[in-house]
Amino acid sequence: MKRHFIIVDSISIAYCEKNATASKTIFFIHGNSGSKNSWRKQFDSGALSAYRLIAFDLPAHGESGVLDEVFYTLIEIAKLMSKAITMLAGLNPYIISGVSLGTNIVAEMLSFDVHPLGLILAGPCIVGENLGVEKFVKQNIHVGVVFTDMADFEDIKIYATETSLSESIEDMNYFFEDYNAVLSPFRSALGKSIAEKKYVDEIEIINLKNVPCLVIFGKDERVIDCNYLDNTILPLWKNTIFKIAGASHLVNIDQTEKFNQLVSDFSKEIFL
Repeated sequence: MKRHFIIVDSISIAYCEKNATASKTIFFIHGNSGSKNSWRKQFDSGALSAYRLIAFDLPAHGESGVLDEVFYTLIEIAKLMSKAITMLAGLNPYIISGVSLGTNIVAEMLSFDVHPLGLILAGPCIVGENLGVEKFVKQNIHVGVVFTDMADFEDIKIYATETSLSESIEDMNYFFEDYNAVLSPFRSALGKSIAEKKYVDEIEIINLKNVPCLVIFGKDERVIDCNYLDNTILPLWKNTIFKIAGASHLVNIDQTEKFNQLVSDFSKEIFL
């Protein structure tokens, strides 16, 4: 995937792009300690070949620049990335997709000047006034490694197996490469901001904007409760929360073909 850079508020944001001349765009936002490479299996998909695909590196991830520590909050990151999307989208229609923490950023973007036709929330962990992370993150997992700057390597390895069921050495190598590329103090600062509830009611803002949502969980989710949104009101595409067997948190990696087909079907309808 060929890399590009865009300057947003004096920060260099790295991204990769495919099908640059297509008029309809799908933007991709990775999760905590991931990178634009998190979406490599979507970029290789024939099912998505009709669309311009753009995947970013978040600040302090991959090849992107860094922010001051106080700006490592969901709100500030969403504000920055909404500017990047607006700059790259121009007047063309677009969808925004996120995975894991990326779904929080996607939801938070709706408070700013973005106007997506649809949202794709993969392995979502969106929060609401009465639905904090303590309500849906599973017990006895190793998610703490993405909220500390000094994690034990054994804990990181275990977390890798919790987020994904893939047995591919390549997939594991990408996980560690992305994790090790994150610059301090992103993880600890973000963790502190979440503990202090520096975020909006993401479920409320999605409903207020009434943006159609494709919501996809791994049915064999090991990190969060894949049923936690079942009784929550959201503008769901086909009135369905999709749960794909054989996938954990990184459902787009674990069950690529099924994930890509859902994204393709959703996009065809949304872009009509």
